[in-house]
Amino acid sequence: MACAPGRGKAPKIKHLCGVPTLRPDAAARTAAAAPERCVDASRARALSAKSILVIAHGGKKGASRAFVKDMRDVKMMFGECGVSTEFVETTCAGDATRIARERDLSGYDAVGVMGGDGTFREAAEGLLSRGDSTKDSTPLFVFPCGTGNNYARDLGVSTVEDMVKKVMAGRVAPVDAVKVSHGVDFANETISINVVTWGMARDAAETAEGMRWLGPFRYDVAGLFHILMNKKNFATIGVSNELSGAMSEESNEYLMMFAQNTRCSGRGFTFTPLAQLDDGEFDVMTCLKTSPFHTKGLFDATKSGGGHVEDPNVAYVKAKRLSLSTREPERVGIDGEVTVETPVRLTAMKHAFLTFV
Repeated sequence: MACAPGRGKAPKIKHLCGVPTLRPDAAARTAAAAPERCVDASRARALSAKSILVIAHGGKKGASRAFVKDMRDVKMMFGECGVSTEFVETTCAGDATRIARERDLSGYDAVGVMGGDGTFREAAEGLLSRGDSTKDSTPLFVFPCGTGNNYARDLGVSTVEDMVKKVMAGRVAPVDAVKVSHGVDFANETISINVVTWGMARDAAETAEGMRWLGPFRYDVAGLFHILMNKKNFATIGVSNELSGAMSEESNEYLMMFAQNTRCSGRGFTFTPLAQLDDGEFDVMTCLKTSPFHTKGLFDATKSGGGHVEDPNVAYVKAKRLSLSTREPERVGIDGEVTVETPVRLTAMKHAFLTFV
């Protein structure tokens, strides 16, 4: 079993802000990785898509022949099934949000996204900000054309062909999102569909963005760099498994904090192995400050199934709300692309939109 070093050398954290911690063993973590465990199929209903709007990450088209091939293959595969597709390319950051929010979708049965988790987040934010009932009738789905593709992975989708097959199977189910409130009086809001990070993990993700030429391995390199930096991160974190009422807080020297809707982030690193896309909660993982050697062991454990959750320095819970504050404003990462500053508040958005399962 792949576990981080130090297991058993100190008492394990039993609660995080009063919420009982989870300690899934290897068998439980393996079972939770099955796509049927990530979404409750009993909530699915039939939906036949005959016309699809596809929002394609414009930057990827210019940079990758493989992406151009994926676009061509998607159009061909859907065409062979009698499904019409219209492609709209993004031209800048935030464009997917604008398209999903402002486009007339009355002539489409579904909206697809060709890009990564960041582009999918943008489209989801646009769909949820429309102010109409579109999110309840028009499913939003993603082709795995990014680097991490963590959302698609939870659905058992690893190729564009896999996603086309799911669309043609015609089963949709409601899935969650996470509202992130920030700024003065928490007046600003955005959403997450993958992960909200702070501390070493967020710093590593930002560094990785500047290493895109390394491909997926940029996450490993950036992670190792920040492990060696061994930066101190003091914060006050509050967690609750209720949507209202008081929320207990704890202040400590942390290594990092993850609040995830998906099981994995980065290059398939299993930080929250029991996460589900539709349970009305997000999974929170915090890790206390430890040595660089111990941190390296924890990082390796996330790459081999999530054994880090058995480490005594780690607290792992499910929550519906979270608060994070620091002594001075610090950066918080959202789905690998958006950055806001502390303090932040997170709230689970149960069954925020539909997707194909």
